Amino acid sequence: LDLETATEADYARLCEAVFQEGGNLGFLSGFMDSNDAYYGPGSIMSTWIGNHDIPRAIHYASREITNCREGSSPGNGWDWVPSQPTDAAPYERLGVAFAVLMTNGGVPLIYYGDEIGLAGGGDPDNRRMMEWDDGELNTHQLALRENVRALAQARGANPVLGRGRRVTLEVTEHTWVYQRVGCDDTVTVAINKADDANTVTLPAGDHEDLLNGGTVSGGAVSLPARSFLVLR
Repeated sequence: LDLETATEADYARLCEAVFQEGGNLGFLSGFMDSNDAYYGPGSIMSTWIGNHDIPRAIHYASREITNCREGSSPGNGWDWVPSQPTDAAPYERLGVAFAVLMTNGGVPLIYYGDEIGLAGGGDPDNRRMMEWDDGELNTHQLALRENVRALAQARGANPVLGRGRRVTLEVTEHTWVYQRVGCDDTVTVAINKADDANTVTLPAGDHEDLLNGGTVSGGAVSLPARSFLVLR
């Protein structure tokens, strides 16, 4: 079984739900519920947002590419050389997608540079040199990298994020609140992928914010546009 082919449908639905106008987290939630056991008990699949076979993820998130199933071609790999997006929204959408990736099962794969939203068209333009100089990164790239780092650290410190089962508490077109349950632990994830703030309902009690520190109280909570929480 080709690993990329097996997980391509997962990627496309994540892209369509989070990056594209009209995307629906309810559809993504339902698909993931039906797909969790598709490959059989004990299977551990690689999950990803970007790889060497498609244009760079930031250009789906910026909506320059409107077809989430578009792969590399001579037209987008050789003739199209996209520039680095300068506004915040694409990087924040990419951060939301990473939040889904890093708080669910499987083995998350991060294609080098996607943690800073590196620009690039299809193959071979998606193989640009990695930018190591922070002074050359815009503020949105730096913020995305910090979010990815925090998500990776939270996943490493909380095995339930990768090994538990997902229980959806509420889901709408734009928001999704679910828990990862198991390993004698429970972690709550709240996502707002919309371009406006939205209110979600968290379980009662005080919750430790695993990404930002501090405490978040349960009940109705307003999530800013294109944001997420990971809470114990």
